[in-house]
Amino acid sequence: SGSSDPDCKVKVDNEVVARTATVWKSLNPFWGEEITLLLPRGFHCLTIYVLDEDTTGQGDVIDKVSVSHQQISAKLQGADSWLSLAPVNPAQEVQGEIHLELRVPSGATRRCHLIEA
Repeated sequence: SGSSDPDCKVKVDNEVVARTATVWKSLNPFWGEEITLLLPRGFHCLTIYVLDEDTTGQGDVIDKVSVSHQQISAKLQGADSWLSLAPVNPAQEVQGEIHLELRVPSGATRRCHLIEA
């Protein structure tokens, strides 16, 4: 149909911890949401999936961004950057980025802000 109904699902170690609203009929979505997560000390990976919502409510995964605990720990003062989306299906072409801000304040509680995609 030339359009999509995208939303984002945020997982920490394969557990869903947040989800955005769906932007209906858009190939260039803007959510206007800010999600703040407290990351557990022993986590392995933070993954943000972009899905195309369907009538069953499950959604088809379009693409994703994954950030490992090691990548976050290497930037202990934090990072604020755009990360390129990676295809979930190797035969699929993907374009887009997610703006992710990572901060580790004094007290060592890791916070992650998903700013925009």
